[in-house]
Parts: sequence; structure tokens; C-alpha cells
Amino acid sequence: MINRLLKNRVWTDRVRNQFLEALESYTDDEKCNIIYTSLPKITCHGCSKSLENAEYIMVYATRNFFNVENNHSKALVYYRLGEFYEVCRNDYTKAYTAYKKYALNNTEFGGVHSLLLRIILLQSGFCYSEEMENELKLSYGEPDLGLRRERIYESIAALLVARKEGNTDLANTLAKKIKAIVTTDKLFFLDPIFKKDTVPDSLKAPESLLRFVDSL
Repeated sequence: MINRLLKNRVWTDRVRNQFLEALESYTDDEKCNIIYTSLPKITCHGCSKSLENAEYIMVYATRNFFNVENNHSKALVYYRLGEFYEVCRNDYTKAYTAYKKYALNNTEFGGVHSLLLRIILLQSGFCYSEEMENELKLSYGEPDLGLRRERIYESIAALLVARKEGNTDLANTLAKKIKAIVTTDKLFFLDPIFKKDTVPDSLKAPESLLRFVDSL
């Protein structure tokens, strides 16, 4: 039933309700996992009605499907909710709230501090803050995946810290590095959080990042 519903290009309220009804026979852990794997298929066409109902499903899950045995099941829903607000709505405040809850419940995936660093930068419009610097320091302790999206946000954060400290030479070096990253791959980056997925997520960089890089 669920696989059949996921073939719909437009998710009307009727399709959404059928999806929620189909979930009733599963445990809450299973429901969360199904929502995590299903959401990209619901939102991939970018239809406004589908996006509206994707948000409805995730918010509904946070209110009704969290009687779980494994808190990581909650983390999966919060990650998708954060991703939705970040990518589909450009609402970085709501994305930050969801990602923080993801971080609190995540027990399996690395890259949490790199993720929080990215959303803090996007939320602030690429301004320095102590929270940003702290997440940068913590991200250095995470495995370096060598992915462009991960590197560019860490480099921007390091640039902001260098500027705050008055280290002009380091700031200029980092600016050149950031521009080189952008030029190399047109700002398509693999998602460092779900690197264990068989089909990793890929996201295009937001316009705010492009504008910041152009200003360097």
C-alpha cells in the first residue's frame, strides 16, 4: 500500500490520509523509519500541495508516533523535518530547532556538529557567534569525510573566527580556499550526516551561500 502511494506525483489530502492509515499497523519505531525513507519521494517533485502534506506528516509524527523503543527513530523524523525546513522552506530557525532535537536523539550517525554549524551559519546570515565557534571546534573532532559541502561551511566558520581575531592573512587564505571549493563543483555537495545511505542525499547550495562567497 505504502509503495503504491509513493508513486503519486502530487500528494493530496486524500493521499496523505491514506498514507497515515497505512501506517496504523506498524510500531512507532517502524512508522518513524518509514517516514524517514518516504519523505524524499513525497517532496522530490516540489509540488506545493505535496510539500504542505509532507510537513503535515512529519509534524503529525512528532505528536503521535514517538512512543518508541529507540530514540534514534525520533532522530530520523527530526532530521527530515530539519531538512524540509532548510531546503524546501528556507526557514533556518525552524530547521535549527528540528536539527537540535535530531542531535539530542541521534545515536547512530556522525557529523552532528558539522550539521549544526551549517544551520547556525545559514540562520545568522554567515555572522560570527560564540555558538558557531563552539560548533566549529567540536566539528574538528568528527571524522573528516572530505566532502565539499562539509568543508565549505567549516572554512567559512574558520574565516569568521579569523576575522574576529584580526588574523588577516589566514582570512585571505581561507577566502581563496572557499572560492576554489565553489568553482570546482558548482556547489553540489553530498550530505555528510547520512553517509551510510545506499543513495546519499545531495543538496544544492542556497543563494545566501552563493552571495556570501561572491562577497569575499
